[in-house]
Amino acid sequence: MLRGPWLEILHRQTPGPLGWDDILVGHDFGFLSPEEIQSWARSRPIQGEAASRLAALRGEELEAFEPALWAACLEATGKVPRPGDRRWLAAQDRWRLALLKDLLATDLTPKALAIAIEALYERVGCPEDMLALLSPSVAWAGKAAVVDPLAVAAFLDRHDRREDEFARI
Repeated sequence: MLRGPWLEILHRQTPGPLGWDDILVGHDFGFLSPEEIQSWARSRPIQGEAASRLAALRGEELEAFEPALWAACLEATGKVPRPGDRRWLAAQDRWRLALLKDLLATDLTPKALAIAIEALYERVGCPEDMLALLSPSVAWAGKAAVVDPLAVAAFLDRHDRREDEFARI
């Protein structure tokens, strides 16, 4: 159920421009290939030396892709986000919310939506605020997890309102 094009989904479902943190975290979660990232880097108006090197990697040079990605991110932002830090968590949230919005926009049954959300949790993690979206999975009792699409929509609405409040501060 989780299918790309990943950058398109992230751009369409979340406000603001995509940044290096989003790209690095998207690569770490396995959404973005080196070729997609290179294409994104080439499309940016201002290129630094590290970003230009990243965009130019070819063939065997791609074995050094991750260090080149980290260098480009460091050059552009001053720091490379690491799992658990504030910037990483912000990019992780952006990915999970964009994908959740995209799932909700599809025509899935509550059971299929639950399966897709569980796949999302497995892929990008599940912060505590998302745990309540699924009913407890009780496979041992022969029951599958289900999700109420209205509860997912309400969760996303609450999150968007919080984001709007922070933007006004």
